[in-house]
Parts: sequence; structure tokens; C-alpha cells
Amino acid sequence: MSEKLLLEGLKVIDAGSFIAGPVSTTILSDFGAEVIKIEPPKIGDSLRHLIARTKRVNPVSDKDYCWHLTSRNKKSLALNLGDPKGQKILQELVKVSDVFVTNMPKRIRDKLKINASDLIPLNERLIYGSLTGYGEDGPDSHRTAFDTMAWWARSGLMDIVRPSDNSTPGMPPIGMGDQPTGVSLFASIMTALYRREKTGKGGEVNTSLMANGAWSNGSFIQAALFDADFPERKTEVAPHPFGGRYETKDGRYLLLAIIDAAKEWPKLLKALDIEHFNNDERFSSFQKMNENHQELYKELEKIFKQHDMNEIVEKLRFSEVTFGILSKSTDHKKDEQFLKSEVLVNFSKDSFETENFTVNSPVFLKDEPKKTPSRGPNLGEHSKEILSDIGIDSNELDKLKEDGIIDF
Repeated sequence: MSEKLLLEGLKVIDAGSFIAGPVSTTILSDFGAEVIKIEPPKIGDSLRHLIARTKRVNPVSDKDYCWHLTSRNKKSLALNLGDPKGQKILQELVKVSDVFVTNMPKRIRDKLKINASDLIPLNERLIYGSLTGYGEDGPDSHRTAFDTMAWWARSGLMDIVRPSDNSTPGMPPIGMGDQPTGVSLFASIMTALYRREKTGKGGEVNTSLMANGAWSNGSFIQAALFDADFPERKTEVAPHPFGGRYETKDGRYLLLAIIDAAKEWPKLLKALDIEHFNNDERFSSFQKMNENHQELYKELEKIFKQHDMNEIVEKLRFSEVTFGILSKSTDHKKDEQFLKSEVLVNFSKDSFETENFTVNSPVFLKDEPKKTPSRGPNLGEHSKEILSDIGIDSNELDKLKEDGIIDF
């Protein structure tokens, strides 16, 4: 195991907002990078206010869960980039940093002078990462977007998951497209860092919500590109028993995904102790099961309804039958698989008064530990520390605060 974290010594400036862009720097911080989160003085990142503004439709908590998930491990610098003095401070930070990340729209980048063309000349080793709604070029490149629009709706995913063509499109939860898009930006940054090791030079990388939505919907988009025929969805299609959703006795749902029926079907019958199905003329061959699939589905429904989910899981766990559990977000902190595989990890003991878990980033390197997550920072919590490191003395810090350039 390494004596220090893999990215320890890497300095990152996070000039992003909300979720998608900052997710990339969260993962960098998990592997030890120092991440400086730049926020507007007084008001801070808009993400700090998201839950309060949307509590009618989102979970209510005394902790800002979106902020602590996406901003963990980071240092907060409250800096007014709308003022030339604030821009000058940013430029000094860029000179000693390795990565700069933003998901600000183009017009804001122009106004704040934080384009790649503004910053890379200050530091030829800088990796400049940008994340947009629809890409850096094209007729929609200037538009602002959230993942609901660019990742979920524009990609076609919102349409595909509708049960029928007449169904109302559903809305995704917070960050559904932001989180995977942030992982893509992280991967782009790491690729650029690898290139820098070979060339000594940084460069610009980018991704978009729309591109990642298209990649997530890649199979169906590729089908359309090959002029495939898409059947009209007039009503919800009844599920096939080998790929059905089954309610259990305790009101939960289990999913089957039997692809190799010749191999898995006998194992399912044995695990559920229903091998007598083989004696039923309706199900005596795979051809007959397909012909009578609705009846088979109803029979299996009865079987699953006789058992609680935990009973079913114990019966199927080692059966080699492919199945899944429909979980709720409230289930995971008691899910042994989430805990043992470190999908959930503890915040550091000094983060909160009581023990709390957080969702781990989905990138794992064997023998490379991650930092124990710490809570998201208070606004301007590290302003003095960060600016002192680049030679700004206490008198100048006080003057900058008085002028509204920084806050602490």
C-alpha cells in the first residue's frame, strides 16, 4: 500500500457550481488532491441553497446532503471573480495549480476571464477541465442546462423509460445525470494528467451532460442510427416471466433477468422448491413456456407473494440465478453489500456530532487508499489559509475583505 494518497500534492481549483462539474474534483479529493472550492462571497455556491429551495419535492434534513456529498474534503475560498482584484488572485492561484475545473456557461467564463485561453498561458502545465450542458460547439453550446434537460430529456432517456408512448415523462432525482457526467470529467482530467507526464504540458479537456446522456442511451441511439424499427408503445407491455418484476409478501419487489434459460430456469425451480412446474403441461418446454408466458408469470407471482424479500434472497443468493432487489434510498445504510464493498463509507469523526455515512466515489484502485471523507466546508472557511500560502499578508487580507473581494 502507498505511504501517501495517490494524488497527494496535486492542487485543484474548483470554479464550478451545483453538482456535475464539482463531482469531478470530489473524486480527485478522494484520492488526496487538494481542492480549492471558489465561491462568491456572502452567498456561496448555489448548491448550498438547492435543498432549501426544493424541499417540497426532495428529502428534508437538518444537514445539507447535496453539499456534503459533492463538496467533501474541499477547502472554501470566498472570492469575487467579478472584480479585477479577484481575477488577479485567481490568476496567482492558477500559476501554482495543476487542474482548473469549471461548468460555468460560456458568457460567464468570458465575463470572469476564466476561459482556457485566459488561464493556460499562465501555466503551461495546467489541465483545464470544462463541463457544459450541450458541448463547446454547436447552436446550443451557449445555453445553460441541468441534467434533467440535457442528460435525461435531450438524450432520449426520458422517453425510453416511459411505459407507453402516451405516458407522461417522468422526472429524475437530483444529480442522476450530474454524477456520471462528473465521473467522465474526472476520467478526462486523469487522461490529461497522464499525457502531461509524457509531454510536460497541460491542455484543455471537456465533456457535456448531453454527451453523457447519449452514451447512457447508446444502444438505442445506435439502433436508430442503423435505421432500426422501433415498435409503437400503445400500452404497457406485460413483462416476460424470465425478466419480470415480482412483489414479495412484505410489499417489496424483486427482478429476474434469466438470459440463459436452459441453465438458470432449473436452478430457479430448485431454489424456490417448485420443481413440480416441470410436470405442468403448460410449462413442460421452453416453447410452451413462451406460448403461455402470461400464465407462467401469474404462477410465479403467487410463489413470490408467499415469501418475504429476505427469504427469497436467501433462497436465491447462491443459486446462480440472476436476480436483483428493488431498493429504496432508505435501505442502503443497512445493506451489508453496500457496507462491505465500501459503497458507503464513514465521514471523519470530527465532521459531525454523530456518525454519518457518505456515498463513496465509484473508482477503486487496489492498494491505493482514499481519504477519509470530511464534511463540506463553511463558506470562506479556508480563505485566509489559501491566500496566505500565495503571499498575501494579514493586513491585505483584511483590506480585501473590507472591499468585498474575499470573505472569511
